[in-house]
Amino acid sequence: MPNKLPLKPRAKAVRANESIEPIDWLALWAISLGVCAVVLAATALYAAADNIGATFILIGTAAMISVILKASTHGYL
Repeated sequence: MPNKLPLKPRAKAVRANESIEPIDWLALWAISLGVCAVVLAATALYAAADNIGATFILIGTAAMISVILKASTHGYL
């Protein structure tokens, strides 16, 4: 004959499972790509004194992130 659990532990188990929120991987990707772009632009700026190259790195990365985030909101990804 199976034993049923009391209602209190079940409610606690359900609440414990609900508290875990999924990770937003796309936002994490965008942040890490932005950090990489800043490091790469700083390297281009200070190592080679290339102002235009550093600017293009930052603008290109920002454009790529914005296009991909916009595509994900429309459901293309």
